[in-house]
Amino acid sequence: MLIFVKLIAIIMVGTGIIFLLGPKAMRQFMVFLEKGKRLYISAILRILIGVIFLLAASQARIAWVIVTLGILALVRGTIFFILGLDRVKTMLKWWYGRSLLVLRLIALIPIAVGALLFYSV
Repeated sequence: MLIFVKLIAIIMVGTGIIFLLGPKAMRQFMVFLEKGKRLYISAILRILIGVIFLLAASQARIAWVIVTLGILALVRGTIFFILGLDRVKTMLKWWYGRSLLVLRLIALIPIAVGALLFYSV
């Protein structure tokens, strides 16, 4: 399980770096997710990642970090289903309407969380 957590951490950092260097790519990704029911796939992936984190927490160096991130991932995935597709799309449109500077600042979040995650495993 720890290998999956490390892989997720690497993907998070890599994605964050890509979005930091090219915030327009983040905007394009948000537009891509908005189409059809792709947001539901995103929500299911978040729930799956949360479960993986919770299962791997007992083997991690800093377990409380992994548990916290796992719970947050589960909550974020579940909120998509609670709010419904229309509300989530509305929020997504609001986010990709932000300036490129704001999108760059947002890209720092997965870099920091991914680094923390990798260090905690």
